[in-house]
Amino acid sequence: MTRSFDTDGISELVDLLRIPSYAGNEAAKKAAALACRDLLQQAGFVVTIAGPAEAPALVATLDAPSPERLVFYNHYDVVAPGERNRWHHDPFEPHLDGSRLTARGASDHKASFIARLAAVRRLKARGELPVGVTFLVDGEEEIGSPSLETIILTERDRLAAAGGLYSGGARDEDGAMVVRAGCKGRCGIRMTVRAGEKDNHSKWAALLPAAAWRLVAALGSLRDGASGEILVEGFREGITGPDREDEAALARLSFDPDAFLREAGYDRLREDTLESPLRHLMFEPTFNIAWLDAGPGGATVLPGSATAFLDIRLVPGQSADKTFQRVRDHLAKAGFGDVILSEEGGGDPDKCDLSDPVVRALVEACERLEEPYCLHPMGAGSGPRHLFRRHLGYSLVQDPGCSWQGSNDHAANENIMVPHFHQNRELIEHFLKAYGKRANASRTGGSEQ
Repeated sequence: MTRSFDTDGISELVDLLRIPSYAGNEAAKKAAALACRDLLQQAGFVVTIAGPAEAPALVATLDAPSPERLVFYNHYDVVAPGERNRWHHDPFEPHLDGSRLTARGASDHKASFIARLAAVRRLKARGELPVGVTFLVDGEEEIGSPSLETIILTERDRLAAAGGLYSGGARDEDGAMVVRAGCKGRCGIRMTVRAGEKDNHSKWAALLPAAAWRLVAALGSLRDGASGEILVEGFREGITGPDREDEAALARLSFDPDAFLREAGYDRLREDTLESPLRHLMFEPTFNIAWLDAGPGGATVLPGSATAFLDIRLVPGQSADKTFQRVRDHLAKAGFGDVILSEEGGGDPDKCDLSDPVVRALVEACERLEEPYCLHPMGAGSGPRHLFRRHLGYSLVQDPGCSWQGSNDHAANENIMVPHFHQNRELIEHFLKAYGKRANASRTGGSEQ
């Protein structure tokens, strides 16, 4: 590091960032889990290790005088660093340049965990912790949290709560903190066409069927190329759309298309989104082809097989299971029953009302900071939040976290701005106090104010 900050939480974050806890690095994942366990125990939490041995999850509980309890979902695993030559510094040797702290996992999502823990620790030290807190620290989030549902069911009693926070989000293009009351679902579908056992010279295309063209035809049957309409029967069935509170929240939001396009590297938005881009972003499903693959590339071959991956984002009223079945039924009906489908990753959308006490307490906390913020009824991303509602009866809301628009999650030179870390720690302190005040008023019949 160029220099260090001797302030609450940063040194612990730096130590955690040095652990390369990405998928396939089993020893590092265990080391990260143990490091998180030690920090939680030092703060007074009772910690239970759950989930798979190669990527342990932690369920840590800390009581308070009041009976109310909130859950904080975090994860210690990170994505692999990728090509090292794209990094300005070693991705697992945190580098501080001015206020920017760069390392793999800084933004996604180790800083959020440490900031929350630091907030709880500070409140507890002052005797001001108003509600019990439970941390669920996942070790498999970056690979889709395959063990999370089992962990939730196994640790149901320890995870009982009134609500909680999902892993932290980010700030918008203008630097305003963003609170997100929901997230989209996701249905991932791998489509494969196998025309032969191996690739051949392209001259044999005169005699042999083409896997790539068959796959392109199957993909073309799913969506009208001219209008963009999804042709899968029943795809939009059940979509609820925004309610009155959501509409009011959308009306308060602003969107700078030019700034967004500069950041995204595009020159225009889709025509059908121009009237209300944020409504489209939050409350419309997507039907994206994430990638296509056929042949080795750079050679004149007839590929024996071809594969595409559909990344479908879902909105309230849709479900991943039904979407997969509808795509399967559509392809069979359209004459593409030979296309091999496999469901890979996904989950249902989840959203809580904007009047939810957790949302209201987060908004109050943002106001107490006297910094710009905005409330999004939905987030455009996806995550396993639906599992908490399905099995535990509550939703998780996403606070602004420690990230910003230039954090480079999953890319080289991932980073946070240290002032955002301190801001988030302070926000969580205000949030816990605001929620505790509301919970106490509800329990005793008094006023929240």
